[in-house]
Amino acid sequence: IELNSQQDLTFLWRKMSELTAKPRTALEIAEKAIAITGASSDETSVTETPSPPADDANRTQGVILVGNKQTKAPLQATPAEIKRMLDIIEHDILPQTESGVKEGNKVFGAAILGHDLTCDVASTNCETECPLFHGEVKCIFDWSKKTPASERGSRAQSGIFLSTHEPCCMCISSILWTGFQRIFYLLPYETTASQGIPHDINTMHELWGVNSYRKRNKYFASACIQEMVASLDEGEEKRNSQKQAERLLSRYNELSSKYHKEKFDNKRNSLVLG
Repeated sequence: IELNSQQDLTFLWRKMSELTAKPRTALEIAEKAIAITGASSDETSVTETPSPPADDANRTQGVILVGNKQTKAPLQATPAEIKRMLDIIEHDILPQTESGVKEGNKVFGAAILGHDLTCDVASTNCETECPLFHGEVKCIFDWSKKTPASERGSRAQSGIFLSTHEPCCMCISSILWTGFQRIFYLLPYETTASQGIPHDINTMHELWGVNSYRKRNKYFASACIQEMVASLDEGEEKRNSQKQAERLLSRYNELSSKYHKEKFDNKRNSLVLG
């Protein structure tokens, strides 16, 4: 459902609280919201989200969007920039992750890059130290310690956040709050789930009834490096990047298998969301 209204969002939700008296369909809620805001048909469009398949009936596919005209443009990267990000994953992040998995941590890592693609900080998951230290959050924490507070906002906005795996709901929110507007990740949620960790998708569904965050919104745009490699023009650069991406995927699969085999014997692993 899409609502393009100039009314104040807070006012809208306060008025919509009366709708909680009984269950309503998404279309009924949208029509009521239009009546409350007084939006004209020119300002507001309402479409009913198709019912999900029977085997997915409990998953909410629709969301309500208000004032979504400031969506960031799709991310782009040259073959050289893609190669640079793959190199950072392979040479700056992965070695730390290999050590981290030996300590009983998960396989997720991240790096913060400057506007010129220099690697400012690379980190890996460290949940055995703190449950909040997913790879992305640990990276932000380490970066914040070395970056003066007065420079963090501007450097984040001009920089790039690079993640080995698509960030979970906690991590994507943390990246947003830090100020990054460009987010690249190597492996999507589907790969993470196939590696035995489906919590990224599950937590979003359980908390908010959606299967993913919006990949492009007014705060940031995100892009999957695997998909960007696949879309490159045919040639040596594409072949080399494909080989490197496949090599990284293979290594992350190995590390994930090691983590799962050893996690139950690791006394430092809380296994809350193992």
